[in-house]
Amino acid sequence: MNYPSFSLLFGFSVWFLATLSFRVLGHTFFLIDNTMLMGGFFLATVPLLYVLMNQVFNHYQLSGSDLLNSSVLMAVPGMLGDVFCVKLHEVVFPTLNVDQVIVLSAWVLWAYVIVLLIGLIQSKRFRIV
Repeated sequence: MNYPSFSLLFGFSVWFLATLSFRVLGHTFFLIDNTMLMGGFFLATVPLLYVLMNQVFNHYQLSGSDLLNSSVLMAVPGMLGDVFCVKLHEVVFPTLNVDQVIVLSAWVLWAYVIVLLIGLIQSKRFRIV
């Protein structure tokens, strides 16, 4: 499998597993009154995504603009899926109240920004972009 196909599949898989987890256990992740826990949750996303993405980059020996392309392809499936998940949050995330859905939406945006920044920063290391 080539890296573009794998990046799309990888992005979809991460999105699907996260969506399924938050559907079932979202009310235990998004304790919005606990600032320390929420801050830790947002911060822990950075190294987790970095490790996951670098496994793909290293497996396919990506460099330069291929890193950036792979990052975009990883982000797109989840971004598209989350449009519908947030719109239909009562059905997709039945255990979350509206305030928790707002925090989930902020976290989702945060995660996609991190994915795109990792790709951008990694690609800049090779001075191609």
